[in-house]
Amino acid sequence: MTVYVAAIDFGTTYSGYAFSVSAPETELKDVEILSNQIWNSGTAEVASLKTPTCLLLSKDRKVSVFGYEAEEQYVDIVLDGDTEDYYFFHRFKMNLHNNKNITMTMDLEDVRGQPLPAIDVFSLSIKALKDHLNSTVEIKNIVLDDEKTKWVLTVPAIWTDTAKQFMRNSAETAGISRDMLTIALEPEAASIYCQTFPSPGCREIAEIGSKYMVVDLGGGTIDVTVHEKIPNGTLKEVTKASGNGCGGTSVDDAFIQLFVRIFGRPLLNSLKSESPESYLYLLRSIENVKRTFQPTQTRKVNLTIPYATLDDLCQSNLGENIKNVVSSSSLACNIEICKDKMRIGPLFVKSLFKTTCDNVITLIQSVLQQGTVVNVSSILLVGGFAECKMVQNALKTAFPGINIILQEDSGLIVLKGAVLFGYKSDFISSRIARYTYGIKAEMPFDENIHDVKRMYISEEKTCCIAIFDPFMEINTSIPLGHTIKKEYSTDSKNGCVLSVYRTDKENVMYTDTDECTLLGVLDICISNEEGQSRDLEAVFNFGDTEFSVTVIDLKSKSETMEYFEIQR
Repeated sequence: MTVYVAAIDFGTTYSGYAFSVSAPETELKDVEILSNQIWNSGTAEVASLKTPTCLLLSKDRKVSVFGYEAEEQYVDIVLDGDTEDYYFFHRFKMNLHNNKNITMTMDLEDVRGQPLPAIDVFSLSIKALKDHLNSTVEIKNIVLDDEKTKWVLTVPAIWTDTAKQFMRNSAETAGISRDMLTIALEPEAASIYCQTFPSPGCREIAEIGSKYMVVDLGGGTIDVTVHEKIPNGTLKEVTKASGNGCGGTSVDDAFIQLFVRIFGRPLLNSLKSESPESYLYLLRSIENVKRTFQPTQTRKVNLTIPYATLDDLCQSNLGENIKNVVSSSSLACNIEICKDKMRIGPLFVKSLFKTTCDNVITLIQSVLQQGTVVNVSSILLVGGFAECKMVQNALKTAFPGINIILQEDSGLIVLKGAVLFGYKSDFISSRIARYTYGIKAEMPFDENIHDVKRMYISEEKTCCIAIFDPFMEINTSIPLGHTIKKEYSTDSKNGCVLSVYRTDKENVMYTDTDECTLLGVLDICISNEEGQSRDLEAVFNFGDTEFSVTVIDLKSKSETMEYFEIQR
């Protein structure tokens, strides 16, 4: 039987897809990974293996396009003065990073500040990639049967379980069956690919016993984890995934702050809302500088700007032309305008990378200093931002005793590795728990332990409410498929509700303090029309990329797998 695997790498700045059609017994090294070979952009005159993560949507939902095509169509819409009838979203993935208030009804604002449900924005984007993939394989005389195709969707390893579940819900809304969808963690996918197809300079990581750090430098986030190749050929996670939001877009933000210092925030806001095509053009120019600037560069950097638009805004907002505004600014000694180029001194450009590079170094140092991390021989750089020469140089300087490796095609490694993960999801044989997990429970009141304000009497029993009852401790090594069983009882006719919380703090007592975060609610449905006491067994499934629960009705022996319901 042929196995179909389709992977979507949903990135902050760029997204793409890849697929494979292989026999089930095919070894990973023999899997042929296919993708859309080129995304064309007529106006920007570029062709790439990924497309910008942006969505154009008409308010009547008759138009829904993604990527370069969305950018190009929106330019026409702005020029035609029809922006009131459309939404345009870009770089919206970071709305899920470190967001403690993810709900199914939360809104995102587009470039003009117009709100739309986030689930619509994410699901329509995933659907656009899914449809584009289907049209690509049809030309190759391949049909991806929805009932047979395994879909893999990538997410950062440092994301919360709630953010991962939101992406799963978005994919399901986009038409991908829950049973055929797997969530892959981005640094793990990259590590699997590098193990299978190592570049000449990083073959040492494929040796049994090798211990190396994977640094996934993405557009929005940076994921850091340490893997060890164990004797059975799989990978063991040595320390829990760490990371932050200092990806490539943080350098973009530093460049944008440069423009804010010169022109002021109101003018930049006008550029973004009134001339979004010029704002996107500016971001692309920054992206080009970010990728090509050399640490040893001594000549000025020529940043192409939307000169005419900025000049008009300067005259209407500031009463001066752009050259006068720049020459009178506090940065005039570092910057000058020459035609459509902003010429910036190389030392000043270097300073725009400093905060991001320092944050990356500090993050890596914090991981290397953990007690479980010893004898790390290499740091493997993957992700689109890994191509940045400034970051590469900063890491080589900061860690002279460690081999810094850049895998070939670093921007596509996560995507291609996700395809391999679809064929061999047990390649990562153990992971480290990033949090302590527990449920909200009631317990007999103990005046020596519990807060008297939480005491209440129920059916002549004195209880304490909102107790945090942990069942998994942070930093625990979890083998693949590991389960924890807990028994509960209910006399409800419809089942019961389990509220699951997580924390990264120690000795947490209660769920209703700032120390705990609600992970989700499990609505356990059983048939109990008599309202008699029924015993249930909840099997918490750990070790996979997602956290799920299998609920067993001990009377009927029926089993159901439950994922968390995100708050509405």
